[in-house]
Amino acid sequence: MKKIALTLSLFLVFGMAFGQSNKVVSAWNYMKPEYNELDKAKEAIDLAAQHPKTQGQAKTWYYRGLVYHKLFQTKDEKFKNLDSNPLKEAFLSYVKAKDLDVKKRYEKDILFKLTVAGTEFFNKGSMEYEQKKFEESLESFETVLELGRLPYINQVDTGAFFNAAIAADQAGLTQKALSYYEKSVELKYGGSDVYHYIASLYLSLGDTVKAITTYTDGIAAYPDNSIYLYIQLINHYLGEKELDKAAEFIRPAVEKDPENFSLWNVYGLAFEDSNLDEAIIGYTKAIELNPEFFDPYYNLGTIYFNQGVEANNEAMNIPLSDEEGYKAAIEKRDKLFDQALPHYEKAHEIDGNYGDVLVALKEIYYRKQMNDKLEEVTKKINDLK
Repeated sequence: MKKIALTLSLFLVFGMAFGQSNKVVSAWNYMKPEYNELDKAKEAIDLAAQHPKTQGQAKTWYYRGLVYHKLFQTKDEKFKNLDSNPLKEAFLSYVKAKDLDVKKRYEKDILFKLTVAGTEFFNKGSMEYEQKKFEESLESFETVLELGRLPYINQVDTGAFFNAAIAADQAGLTQKALSYYEKSVELKYGGSDVYHYIASLYLSLGDTVKAITTYTDGIAAYPDNSIYLYIQLINHYLGEKELDKAAEFIRPAVEKDPENFSLWNVYGLAFEDSNLDEAIIGYTKAIELNPEFFDPYYNLGTIYFNQGVEANNEAMNIPLSDEEGYKAAIEKRDKLFDQALPHYEKAHEIDGNYGDVLVALKEIYYRKQMNDKLEEVTKKINDLK
C-alpha cells in the first residue's frame, strides 16, 4: 500500500507541474495571430507566474513579457483595457526572466525585447506629455532610465533625463525636476535652455541667488547661444530697479543679437537713469528694426515729454522780471514737446487706447494750441472712462 500511495503522489505532483507548464504553452498559443486570444493568454500566463511550480522559471516570465508586450502593441480595442500599464508589466517580466535565465537560453531575445520596450516607453512618454498627462509621462521616461541602468543594458539616454525633467516640472514636482535638469547639465544636454528652466525653478522657490548663478553659468557654458539667458538676467535687474546691473549685461547681449528690436528697447530702459543719450540710441535702433513696435515710440516720447514738463516747471519758477529767461524756457519746453509729439502720435496709431499716451497728447495739443486734435483726444479719453 505504501508503494502504491507514493507512486500516486508522485504522479499527482508531476501532473500539477505539467499542468502549469501547459499554461505557459497555452499562453504562447493564445497570442499567436491565427488565434489572437490575448485575454486568454494573459489569464494563462498570470496563473503560471503565480504558481509555485512555474513562477521560478525563466520561460514563464519571458512568455509573460511577450503577452503583456502584445497587449501594449495591439490595436484591438477589446484587449486595450486588460491592464492599466501593460508595457511596464512586460518590462518587469523581461527583467525577471533575465535574472532567472542562468543558462542564457532567452538572453538575446530578452535584450532585444528590452531595447524595443525602451523606445516604446520613450514614445509613450512623449505622447503622454502632449496629452498633458505629466505624471504618467514622467513615469515612462523614468522607466527608460531604469532600463538603461540595468547592468546588461548600461546605456545613458540623455534625452530621457531631459524629458523626465520637463515632465516633472509640468507636474509640479520641483525637486525631482531640478535633479533631472541638473543631470542634463552634467550630460551637456539641452543647451542653454536647461539653464533657463533650472533658474526659473529656483526663482519659484524664492532662491534668487541660485537663479542668477544659474543664468551666468549658462552664459559661460553657451556663450554663442545664450541670448535668452541674457534677457532673463536683464529683465530681473530691471524689475529690481538695478539698472547698473542690467546695463552690465545689455551691451554683450546686443552685440550677440544686434537685429533683436526688443533687446534694443531693453537697452534703452537699462540706460534711462544713467545715460539718456544711450537710452535714445537704444529706442531709436528698436524703431529702425521694427517700425510698428509700440514700446520704443512710447519710451522715446516719454523721455522728451518729461524733459518738456521740467522745462515748463522751470519757466513757472522764473521771475516775471526775467522776460528773456522765461521766453527761453518756454522755447525749450515747446521744442521738447515737438520732439515728443511724433513718437506719441505713432504710439497712438499703433495702440489707440493706451491711456498714458492720450494724456500726454492732450497736454501737448493744449500747449501747442492744436485745438482740433485736442478736442479729438479729449473725447477719446472721456470715452475710455
